[in-house]
Amino acid sequence: MTAAERHFVEDMGRLMVAWSLPRTTGRVYAYLLLRPEPASLDQIAKELGVAKSGASVATRQLVAFGMARTHAERGSRRLRYDAIYDLQGVVAAREAQTRLFIQRLSEGAHVAANPGVRRKMTAMTGALEDVVAQVTALGRRRKVASA
Repeated sequence: MTAAERHFVEDMGRLMVAWSLPRTTGRVYAYLLLRPEPASLDQIAKELGVAKSGASVATRQLVAFGMARTHAERGSRRLRYDAIYDLQGVVAAREAQTRLFIQRLSEGAHVAANPGVRRKMTAMTGALEDVVAQVTALGRRRKVASA
């Protein structure tokens, strides 16, 4: 990898921490985004200087979030991984966490004793629901357009 690619990998690792994902998961995702072909766990671990077990956990998380996919190697049980260049997959990964946040805000609005606070939390919840709906719709439209 070039110095610029390594910088991108490290930046993505730090960004994913803000998404409540391990830094390694972000680094693996960035690495996969930069690769022209799928990579094995051995390649990922070696290139990123992480334990193979850490690379395995990261790839499983990325597959579960719809941000990466697996490819079976012919004649082997070994898997290779590549990034999915799909806005809808990335949005879906964030949407689940955002929906939990919205649910907690809604619960907070119901239990808030002060009517002004209740109104503010209800308005914030509604605004977030609108944003999530719009971003989800955008992801679907972009997927249809690219298909």
